[in-house]
Amino acid sequence: MHQTKRDKIIIFPSHQQIKAAAYWLQKYHPANPDLEYALNLVILGKIVPDKTGELVAISYKPSINQKVTPDNIQGAMMINSQNTQTSFESSNQITTKILFSLVKKCGLPKKIITSSQVKQWIRPLMLEHYQIEREYDQLVMICTQLSEIKDNSKGRWATLQDKPALIAYEQAYITERGSGNPNRDWNSLIKKRQIAVLEYSGKIASVVRYNPTANYALVVAPFTFPEFRRQGLARQLLAFLAKELLSEYAVLKLWVDKENIPAIALYCSLNFQQIGSCYTGYFSK
Repeated sequence: MHQTKRDKIIIFPSHQQIKAAAYWLQKYHPANPDLEYALNLVILGKIVPDKTGELVAISYKPSINQKVTPDNIQGAMMINSQNTQTSFESSNQITTKILFSLVKKCGLPKKIITSSQVKQWIRPLMLEHYQIEREYDQLVMICTQLSEIKDNSKGRWATLQDKPALIAYEQAYITERGSGNPNRDWNSLIKKRQIAVLEYSGKIASVVRYNPTANYALVVAPFTFPEFRRQGLARQLLAFLAKELLSEYAVLKLWVDKENIPAIALYCSLNFQQIGSCYTGYFSK
């Protein structure tokens, strides 16, 4: 534990403390789905930071009993094991500076994901030491009810026979969006029914994935191959996914670039509503 005049910083917090941080995000900072999802992976035991190499830190104001609670947490962050991505949230500028000092000690943070509130504090700190390669402001949106999306839904869960098309999807997504994982475990995603597809003229035309958490499903990486766009296929597939997931989860959540007006209109047509905004920045020395 590292103590400052204002906050205490816990590195490698306990399971209960991470649960408190996840609830703090959900209650006070819902516009940071990436960090909330990462902490959920720790809670579920899918990531074990002191064994797998991730760094998790929580900043809090000590109370009389010294316990970490959602009401005294000031900030939280998680750096992945390769130090290629940092998910970061804070309640104020001072805590941001304190946690950033830990980020800097780990070396160049190639990718920072945070809320728009924290962007105003952490971006100047990053620019003192690093250069921006690219950056995006994004809307965070949620969907809580089906209503009309029961209609015009079409799609299915991916099968092992779809793997060549899924590999092509990942490659196309990386080429167009600049991020992704060429070594993704398709077998696991297919087995867990976390990836849905829509066929058109005998080919996989549109793909979307989701990540489960304890409180919501996080919709990620929707993509329609260029030759099949502007035909309403993405909406049909997302409607299928929403119909399936809202029978199990109370909330669906996603984020989308603010400049992607067509995608925002699509999500709004499916009853997604904005709850905040977040920021993704890529940096180099």
